[in-house]
Amino acid sequence: MGEKSKKRPFQIGIIGGGIAGLSTALFLHHFCPSGSIEINIYEQAEQYREIGAGINLGVNATKLLHQIGLGDEINAIAGSKDGVFFTLRRWDNSEEITTIYSNDSGNIRQAAVSRAELLQVLLDAIKARSAATLHTKKKCQSVTSCESGVKITFTDATAASCSILIASDGIHSPIRSQYLRNTPPIYSGKIVYRGLLPFASLPKPWPIQSYHVMWIGPNKHLLTYPISQGETQTLNFVGCITTPESDLGDLKESWSATCARTELERDFGDCDGIVQKVIELLPEEVSKWKINDREAAERWVFEGGKVALVGDAAHPMVPHQSAGAGQAVEDAFVIGRAMAGLLEARNGKLNGESKEWMELYEKVRMPRASKVQETSRGAGYLYQMQAENMKGKSYDECVPVLRDTVQERMKWIWEEELEGVFEEERERLLQKLEQRPGPGRECHVLDRETALQ
Repeated sequence: MGEKSKKRPFQIGIIGGGIAGLSTALFLHHFCPSGSIEINIYEQAEQYREIGAGINLGVNATKLLHQIGLGDEINAIAGSKDGVFFTLRRWDNSEEITTIYSNDSGNIRQAAVSRAELLQVLLDAIKARSAATLHTKKKCQSVTSCESGVKITFTDATAASCSILIASDGIHSPIRSQYLRNTPPIYSGKIVYRGLLPFASLPKPWPIQSYHVMWIGPNKHLLTYPISQGETQTLNFVGCITTPESDLGDLKESWSATCARTELERDFGDCDGIVQKVIELLPEEVSKWKINDREAAERWVFEGGKVALVGDAAHPMVPHQSAGAGQAVEDAFVIGRAMAGLLEARNGKLNGESKEWMELYEKVRMPRASKVQETSRGAGYLYQMQAENMKGKSYDECVPVLRDTVQERMKWIWEEELEGVFEEERERLLQKLEQRPGPGRECHVLDRETALQ
């Protein structure tokens, strides 16, 4: 057999070095047979970093990260836990409406983390495991199908090729735009302010049972939750308010957009005293951007399975359920399992074609992600007393409607048995492949020399 019997690594390109892209690389590295893949990640920024403040990872995501040995690292950067997802309070006097408990147990639990710290955990793991090669200052311009897979053209006039390309290039994904009709984003009617403040500066004693607080007001809501631990323990602040588009001026949908804190003070000046104190403690300049909404993508997989979308490139969603990052981790897990299925040898041949296994990824993930996308939109209306069953009612009349609706809202997101869903669909595909006539079980897609020799 000699040298020709050696299998060369299967080339996988990932566009985007954010949370979705790095998670995808780690799950691919974990699940695919040792030495079977070579991953290159192309990030447009000069360095791997994530702008922004805090995010919530539900147990649906953290239990998957535990599977690849990152559970302790995630717990170490998560904010302090008190068994509360959020306690909902009136905006004007902080009176309790209801409290949603997170039912965390054991080592696998919800994690509120700094985006930057989570990104660093993922980067450190990639480097420690030699899971991927990282390339900076590489902005994708277009992709082209070719005989051996996919050619990537970058804006700096360079190019690269891979057998399968995974696009994790966010809500403005040029790859998504290349394959899907480019409908413009729709302004959701809401803007959001974000800021961070150290725990050391907070009022003592804190007057509410938990730091995980959501204040609910007419046409506005605010939330706080702790991120980081130890000396860096920080409170994340988010304020969201319904605003006419005519009042936005040149405000952009951008993590880097900022404004003077006085704008935040003006928009939330009718809130309770503890809210006013928290806002007063924020930096003089805070983040501010408009929240755009987008249609659900009708497809995530293209070029016969050689191109796939993950994360916000696949299912951009408004942030009102704090579920976007967790959905990206779920994408990464399933696409890692799907690629492993493609690459595991059966009689010396690949298990079917990339199209079949990438469509398995889409089939498992799209219905759930689309539901999260839709319910996240609904949560924005619910938390500002704008839901259909609240219209025409006073604030006090809306409170019991909110209380009855919100308790079970996060349960189905957190408690999805994703592995069971994947295994069920995987077995269906394997049965289909078993029944295929001999020649059809060979690998007809991608370059056979690259994939098998």
